[in-house]
Amino acid sequence: MILDRLRPTAVGPVLAAALGALLLAAPASAQEARIGQSQQARLSTAAFDASDLERVAWHQDRDVPQFLAGDLGQIAPTAAPSFFAANAELFGFAADPEVRVTRSVTDETGLTHVRVQQTVDGIPVWGAESALHIARDGAVYAWGGDLHPGAETVSKLVTTTPQGAIATAIADLGAVQLRESVPGDAMGEGFDWTPQSEMVVYPHDGDYRLAHHVTVYVDAPVPANWEVFVDAASGVVLDRFNSIHTTAPHTAAASHLAAAPRAIQARQPSMMILAGPTTGTGASLFGGTYTLPTYLSGSSYYLYDTTRGPSYIRTMTGNNGTSLPGAYVTDPDNTFSSQVQKAAVDAHYGAITTYDYYKNTHGRSSYNGSNASITSTVHHQNGYNNAFWNGQQMVYGDGDGSTFIALVSLDIAAHELSHAVTEYTGGLIYQNESGALNEAFSDIMAVMVDRNDYLIGEQSYTPGIAGDALRYLDNPPAGDQPDNYADRYTGTGDNGGVHINSGIANKQAYLMIAGGTFRGVAVQAVGRSVTEKVWYRAMANYFTQSTNFAGARQGTIQAATDLYGAGSAQVASVTNAWAAVGVGSAASGGGGGGTGSGTPEWRYETVTYQSPHNYPNNYNNTQTYSKPGAQRVAMYFEQFATESNYDYVYIKDASGTTRASYTGSRAAFWAVVDGDAISANLVTDYSVTAYGYRVTRVAYFSDRALFGADPNPVLGFVPEAAAPDAVLASAKVGELALEVGPNPARSSATVTIELPEAGNVRVSLLDMLGREVAVPHDGTLDAGRQTVALSTASVPAGVYVLVLHTDGQRMTRQLTVVR
Repeated sequence: MILDRLRPTAVGPVLAAALGALLLAAPASAQEARIGQSQQARLSTAAFDASDLERVAWHQDRDVPQFLAGDLGQIAPTAAPSFFAANAELFGFAADPEVRVTRSVTDETGLTHVRVQQTVDGIPVWGAESALHIARDGAVYAWGGDLHPGAETVSKLVTTTPQGAIATAIADLGAVQLRESVPGDAMGEGFDWTPQSEMVVYPHDGDYRLAHHVTVYVDAPVPANWEVFVDAASGVVLDRFNSIHTTAPHTAAASHLAAAPRAIQARQPSMMILAGPTTGTGASLFGGTYTLPTYLSGSSYYLYDTTRGPSYIRTMTGNNGTSLPGAYVTDPDNTFSSQVQKAAVDAHYGAITTYDYYKNTHGRSSYNGSNASITSTVHHQNGYNNAFWNGQQMVYGDGDGSTFIALVSLDIAAHELSHAVTEYTGGLIYQNESGALNEAFSDIMAVMVDRNDYLIGEQSYTPGIAGDALRYLDNPPAGDQPDNYADRYTGTGDNGGVHINSGIANKQAYLMIAGGTFRGVAVQAVGRSVTEKVWYRAMANYFTQSTNFAGARQGTIQAATDLYGAGSAQVASVTNAWAAVGVGSAASGGGGGGTGSGTPEWRYETVTYQSPHNYPNNYNNTQTYSKPGAQRVAMYFEQFATESNYDYVYIKDASGTTRASYTGSRAAFWAVVDGDAISANLVTDYSVTAYGYRVTRVAYFSDRALFGADPNPVLGFVPEAAAPDAVLASAKVGELALEVGPNPARSSATVTIELPEAGNVRVSLLDMLGREVAVPHDGTLDAGRQTVALSTASVPAGVYVLVLHTDGQRMTRQLTVVR
């Protein structure tokens, strides 16, 4: 053991006092450590002094640490396993845990990050990866990740073979077209798509199973890297998911895909004449031209760059087939301008620009950090509404012309190549919260490469609708994503909501960039430069395979601490941005800890929310205050005046349910709701306006400490809600609105429509090929808020677009159907 402190055999008075102080310092949010007696007992076994801990986070579902930061002892990077042996009881093990070092990297600041994999008799435990972080002087300053002490009890019975497991996995997938391996040629390496099998200890239904982890590569009916887990004893399939990293959610297959033609990769001669790098031009699908690095071989020019670190960055075409990587894109005069070539031009430009971004901004040489060659393939399949990274290359569909045109815009290219970076750094498993963070990192890096806005896919998505996008970092709900952890999707669709819940982290990054007060939490803007460095450093060093949102909070706080210092404004911005989206507590005193004790009582904050004065006609606006962890929240309306019985302020709780409504002129009053969020939704009609409202104070109550050393003053009384006004049935809404829920839906959903006046309305549901699969309403509707029932029982699982047509206006919402 190379630690500077031996594990104590008993809890002495000094350590007991330290643990007591740490208990008082524990934040009380759902994602933070809640140090109870069992955690105190675990900390007492640590090989370091618990009083030297600065941050502790515990797993929500297991009584083991998730993240530790502070003075954790001394160790040599080569002796990392001894840290786990010395702290076995802390991590819940009865004996020394079995771990192996998989990677050790010393970064540009001199800090060493040692990544370890938990094993049982040499067999890796699925997702059980963690990282130990060591300063230049050998001081362990942090640890984070996932350990499974229960995995050591797994049965070792094996009655199946790897080849048998592969056959079982393929049979379980049904009718699929396996991806064929492709040999290399004189200009590029080959791709091996042979199904793989590895033995793992797999967490399953609260227990652990010895299983074959089989990966099967599929081209049709939908592109897929199927991760299938086959019980080693019974041969039963325990679980499976598609780990291909896509821009949009995986879509249901179109019937014609299984018979799609297979493009043959162009074979190049082993001897080349007049070969070498050149510079050409290319026309973009979205307008304008690019100067591009190309390559001359014989009498043809290739979209093929050899001037950067990798051997090549090449762009190819699938010719609307399914084989990968397809055929080379060539041109006789080095001017790539035909309609067929334009998508390849954009993909080539996107790969090069993203490579340059990672190299120049983060010092990373290609996606693997070691100058791996980069391949892109365009024109994949017919009408394919997606783009993806498949573990070897980027692939881009042309879209169906309605939901998407070719998915080759710069932000989509950056999104996909960033999936490759994640694979070689944090390695986030493409499921549930880790998968949502995987998607979020790709979105965040996409808006760093394409720095013009906070939109994802706006050039490719719904070409017939101006101004919309697939996702919005500044306003995730506009893309049907949550922007608060409390609103996260918890179902099984979309691999557990990887494209849905990514909105939570996207909003956190946006708040870091732009700042502002969101859900009652003030966040100081630190700009794109700080945000991209913090998120990249967290991904490269602190995220591990199973990192969830709570772990991401810890990792980004640590990354900001490394770069800017523990008490810095940058750390406070990271911390407060997470608090604003409902993950953890806000920073205390500008730092990142957010710990301490408190007394249950009403406290208040001086926060201003107000409408325009006078507000406009046909106005519909919502302002929200939230205090994650509170049981009740309140708004104090210092001024209030609306057109009586026509213009209303609706008070809503965290679920969006209206709890009260107010209209007319009122003296100052409180509005109060149960839960941790309160919203004021002002809806006006088409005539007569008034002052509106002005909120100058908000308050919150919890029966436990929300923050340690809560800096906000005590309110001194219990706010009582003013009696609400009745809402007249004739009240009209201010503007056209469309909502659908639940989303994702199973057998049915409710479409909610707000109309400023009565009129003809058509509501239709389109699949990703633009085909109309359901029409829940086609006829007249009265003014105001109306609901329409939508049956989804007869449509396949997948992603759909709900379209509202009325009075020359068109509005859309994305709807995911799961089974």
